[in-house]
Amino acid sequence: MQFTRKFAAWTAVAALGAAGLFAAETSQARQQWRGHGRFGHFMSELNLTDAQKAQAKSIFQGARQSAQPVRPQLLETRMSLRAAIQANDSAQIQQLSATEGNEIGQLTAIRGSAFAKVYQTLTPDQKQKAEALEQARRARHQGQRAKPGANS
Repeated sequence: MQFTRKFAAWTAVAALGAAGLFAAETSQARQQWRGHGRFGHFMSELNLTDAQKAQAKSIFQGARQSAQPVRPQLLETRMSLRAAIQANDSAQIQQLSATEGNEIGQLTAIRGSAFAKVYQTLTPDQKQKAEALEQARRARHQGQRAKPGANS
């Protein structure tokens, strides 16, 4: 009996931690939708033409509109998941976790498609520069992960 309670408590802690990570990730994604994230930095580094900037803005506005109905669904799912965790309802936790994953996947696909469309508007030189910037970002990220205590 005690093992079951401990397991349920650890499961709840893990689920809340995962929900917190997803919430942080979603917040970061929101910043990127607004053009302040990594791609906003890329746009300034790539010296896009005015036409490219206008096209990127249009693409991201369309993506934002596509994502608009999914965001409140995701928020509702997360609230329901929190309630299921507090109620120790394992079946609901499983079902809502799968739903949350699907909704996050939908947002990721919308965002990825938008980035792909913008990428296609780049010149070969801009694509090369974008790849170099992405490699530098990955190297910085790997360096941060390698530092002791970087993720704690």
